[in-house]
Amino acid sequence: MAKPELIGILDDMNLQTMTQRTMLRINLQKQQKEAEEQITVLEGKLARTKEYLAKVEGGLDVLDELE
Repeated sequence: MAKPELIGILDDMNLQTMTQRTMLRINLQKQQKEAEEQITVLEGKLARTKEYLAKVEGGLDVLDELE
């Protein structure tokens, strides 16, 4: 004969779930901040690379005019 199962909700389990949800939120917010910081760094590198490209193109234009 199978034992009947007792299914219920404990207040402690709800508290644990909220804690896990809070920890997950904090972790995701930290990852979001890090990603935004990386984007800022990459945007700076991109701007410097664009400036360098403009100088290279300017140099090529000068060489073309000298021919």
